[in-house]
Amino acid sequence: MKRFSGRVQGKVLYCHPGAERYQQYQVLWRGYLANRDEILREAERRQTLLASGSEGELFALAYHWWGDAIQSHLLGEYSVALFDESTASLFLTHDALGLVPMFYRHQAGNVFFGSHLEDLALTTGGGDLDEEYIADYVANCTYSSERTPYRTIRRLSFGCSLIYRSDRVTVRRSWDLSHTQPITGEDRDYEDRFLTLLNQGVTGALRAQGPVWSELSGGLDSSTVACMAARSGAGTLEAISIVYDRYARADESKWMRLVLDQYPMPWHRLDGDDLLPYSELPDRFLAEPGLPMIDWSWRRRYEELVSEQGVSAVLTGQGGDFVLLGNGTQPYYLADLGRTLKLGLLFSELSRWQQADRQKRSILYWLVNYVFSPLAGYARRRPLRAVWHPKTSPWIHPEYARKMALDERGCRTASSDYRSIEQYWFMEKLSALSGRIANLNQTPQAFEFRHPLLYRPLIEFMFSLPADQKFDPEMDRSLQRRAMKAILPELLRLRRDKTIFDQPCYEGLRTGKVWGGLLTNSPRVVERGIVDGTLWTQAVEQAKLGHTHFLPQFEAVATLEIWLRQLENLKSNASGGLREIDWSLASRARKCRQEPMAWKT
Repeated sequence: MKRFSGRVQGKVLYCHPGAERYQQYQVLWRGYLANRDEILREAERRQTLLASGSEGELFALAYHWWGDAIQSHLLGEYSVALFDESTASLFLTHDALGLVPMFYRHQAGNVFFGSHLEDLALTTGGGDLDEEYIADYVANCTYSSERTPYRTIRRLSFGCSLIYRSDRVTVRRSWDLSHTQPITGEDRDYEDRFLTLLNQGVTGALRAQGPVWSELSGGLDSSTVACMAARSGAGTLEAISIVYDRYARADESKWMRLVLDQYPMPWHRLDGDDLLPYSELPDRFLAEPGLPMIDWSWRRRYEELVSEQGVSAVLTGQGGDFVLLGNGTQPYYLADLGRTLKLGLLFSELSRWQQADRQKRSILYWLVNYVFSPLAGYARRRPLRAVWHPKTSPWIHPEYARKMALDERGCRTASSDYRSIEQYWFMEKLSALSGRIANLNQTPQAFEFRHPLLYRPLIEFMFSLPADQKFDPEMDRSLQRRAMKAILPELLRLRRDKTIFDQPCYEGLRTGKVWGGLLTNSPRVVERGIVDGTLWTQAVEQAKLGHTHFLPQFEAVATLEIWLRQLENLKSNASGGLREIDWSLASRARKCRQEPMAWKT
């Protein structure tokens, strides 16, 4: 099942498609189980005979055994709705990281839910726009953990589950990294454990009913996943890449070929030169703004190609920069050394970072940015990445920035129980990453994206490592590079540069007449007071020339502008608004009901 939606009214579940039924449970499932074999062994140990062995049945069994603590027992990427007829209660959950989203809306006597925000927006309308969501999106270029663009529709935060019973909604946290205990060992122990967990994440993601492909961008993360998948012996594995031949800074083909030379497999190339960002507008309604809007031309062709080939899942390297401590990693452990008054070690480490700094910045820079400022932010529970510099671009209207406190906004963390500033930063980044991946997972219609580097045990492992295994001023991703020796092509394993894809973006914006015109012709973001009209027009013109110092925020405002126009068009075509669109959930559900299936115990 790729997609589902429904509602509970009174003691009855209405849904589309029809739910799988197991004893008193009705189950709607999207995604995959990475530890399916483990659940099957548990069923065998409990002497439980399965009716079908489907993912939905295994989830129902797991819920029967462990209740709402189920997130800590299941691995993979999924969202699921379970209706218990014996108690007339609805249980909504998803994987612990929230990579496959779950949305809900509670009205008196009803709770609506779905795996895709679009379905709830079109079915229920969602009420007025949520200005707090818009401010979060503009400020952070990421997604709030709970809010959606619609005031009455909420997304289930990562690590959380929802119970609906007797017209009451209860959201409970069932997984939190802050309770993970630190680990110690030798270098070889850490490397072996890393490889074991990486292999588990990849092999779990390879299980599918149809062919599985792997993205290959030329970077360290997608290459790590592709190489591990190839080593697993997956017979249907093929690679897919977007290749830019005309733009030297964006051309990664030589790195892709290194992987393909070592692990031969069919290779599908999309010509990025003909599929530039900003060259097309989305041809279907997207329930919230996001990067897929900018990249719609190549994403559309990508989806067509994968669907035509009958592919079930595509593996990605998403999340590697964060989980494996790559580009952009912040050594906030320095602030922890200051917080715990380990001053001798602190100044020794500051000296190491200063000496390894290619920009030759002073020790004072490292002291201010990675000790004093994080300490101040941590004490005030402010977002760490906003501590030492404002994130608001000059073309954001100053009154809007003041009213919505843009500089104070940060990614919402899952818990206030942190042992260190480094952990506090980790949770900030995880919150942002969860929202971004969940947004990307809304787009494909006929296949799944799977993200082995976001395998929960691997994240817990990386979170628990001592600082010397995470941070090395001489080389980022130290553990990953050491562990992948003899698995990755050597030149790629030691690669230090990172490709910047700014050239295709600027060229696409310059030549994409539709985008350029909509961004500057009576912009809705100007009408709403979000940006200064004159400065925004100048920013768009400068971006066409390849000049912008606030690219992530530019992309956020640009996608927000297109989304506001799309929403406006949708409302005008709906004869009175979104809530007038009849999706007929109940009638479709009646047609799609399945006959009950029973466990044999």
